[in-house]
Amino acid sequence: MRRSAFARLALFAPGLALAIAACAELGLDIPDSAGPRPPGEIRTGAAEMALQAVERDIAAEEIARAVQRLVEEAQLCMSWPALWLEDSGRRTQFLARYDLMARDWGAEVTAESAARMQEFVDLGFLTAQARQAVGPGVVLYTLSPEQGQAAMQGSPYGGARPSFCGPSGRRLREITNIEWGEFDCGNLRVNFTHVADDWPAWARTEGARARIAQTWSPPGQSLTGRVTLSRQWYRRDSLPGGDFENGSLRSVCFDPVRTRFAGSDLDLNIGAGALGVDVDAPLPDQQANTAPMN
Repeated sequence: MRRSAFARLALFAPGLALAIAACAELGLDIPDSAGPRPPGEIRTGAAEMALQAVERDIAAEEIARAVQRLVEEAQLCMSWPALWLEDSGRRTQFLARYDLMARDWGAEVTAESAARMQEFVDLGFLTAQARQAVGPGVVLYTLSPEQGQAAMQGSPYGGARPSFCGPSGRRLREITNIEWGEFDCGNLRVNFTHVADDWPAWARTEGARARIAQTWSPPGQSLTGRVTLSRQWYRRDSLPGGDFENGSLRSVCFDPVRTRFAGSDLDLNIGAGALGVDVDAPLPDQQANTAPMN
């Protein structure tokens, strides 16, 4: 029988499980007129973070606000192509050895990678300078001071594949269904539709817009999304930065390997891909529409 996230946590981390289980007794010490109260473990300082089951009489407006916030926070990512990089000695610079790529990986792969990096230059994430003294076609890429450094995630030298990520620019259109139960990421599962009124502000090129339309949808066209929610509380001295509202509805999933809660199950395109999906699948006419770098 499949165990819920809370049941599995009881096996791996009983201390935290007790804090969460105590929150599930809805109605105890929670006045109807006052709304949800922090669980006792948060009020006494015994736990840094606790999850609380969403009450069944929650207002529809609060659910909509929570989903809208998650949709606004969602990012769309475009990953780097395969590159032969030589360490430049600086965190914000990357020396692409297209000469060695052409020698060992072939001209077609080299041209595709160069064209993909040129798209990032056109979007303002990178600047490019030829380094012919190093080798034919060698290019030094530098992250732009604001846009590129803020948008880059991961590293080309190991770990998560490097990507440029920007706001999705989408908004909630309608809550279509809610479902109560014990799920890995909360007890309230919400289905909804969302839409973009325009292209994301950072997607200024035709290539970037074509990728977005191919993977998600163009402006004005709805997509179906889904997310599972619970209330998340932090002890006052452990509150995350920014505009985090204590006790707000969040999607927080259980990681059975690390026996902790982390991540989210927000899916903005059910059946096609999850949040943060990579949209850099080559377009059929990429070579024709993108000039290779000199």
